[in-house]
Amino acid sequence: MEKLTSSSDEHAQNRPFLRLALLHLAPRYDNVQHNLELLEALFLKAVELKADLIITPELAVSGYGFYKILGRDWIAADSQKIVVRFSQLARENNVALVLGCPVFDEKSDRFYNAAIFIDENGQVLGEHHKFNVLPGSEGWSSPGVEIKPVNWHDHKIGLLICADAYTDKITTELARQGADVLISPAAWCPGLHGPDGEWELRSKETGLCLFVCNRTGNDAQLNFDGSSSLIAVDGRRLLDYSDNEPAILTVDINPKTWLPVSERFNVVRV
Repeated sequence: MEKLTSSSDEHAQNRPFLRLALLHLAPRYDNVQHNLELLEALFLKAVELKADLIITPELAVSGYGFYKILGRDWIAADSQKIVVRFSQLARENNVALVLGCPVFDEKSDRFYNAAIFIDENGQVLGEHHKFNVLPGSEGWSSPGVEIKPVNWHDHKIGLLICADAYTDKITTELARQGADVLISPAAWCPGLHGPDGEWELRSKETGLCLFVCNRTGNDAQLNFDGSSSLIAVDGRRLLDYSDNEPAILTVDINPKTWLPVSERFNVVRV
């Protein structure tokens, strides 16, 4: 498969498919360096699998429950360095990336739970900040204020994070602005407050494919085992992976429709 290059949108249009890689992993909440090394290793493995766009779970850099252990001062000090690190990786390997990372915005003096879209040139094309911030576990972050698709070649990518799918506010607005597809990093575990058809409903309401990259692992704060990474289309789960074992999930999609041309995820255990 030819790689998608920055030099021509025409080249992207002529490709028979795009390959997405979802990193269904188990980040730690107490060790950012461990998570960065894990992410970099899996990123490079996804490159070997000829991915064009790599997607991480929500807060893949920090782990979900980091705040009680690590606080948030490190975000102001290090988050931009982390984005630069992965921007360089994207550029060096000619692969786009959606990175789940806490960030600090100097202009507003606020912290956000972010999904950052980095293109294959290493340029940050857009950054979605989670709107539906949960009190307590996500009290370190402020809710997002802007809903806007990311323009990548001829595609409009609608980003949301986990519980942003709980209501139709974000996805409806993204669709209204012409989004071609919805992509959601998530850390949404099964159980009493687990997902209950929200992703499927958002896909049906908008008519758009919704790609969810969730996480796994029992990290002593929350048990994410059994969490699903999936593709929802027209109100149903077309592809679904919910094994406890971390894995890289690749799928080939038609770039005109974003519908998968694969009948199942290609699963590479890690």
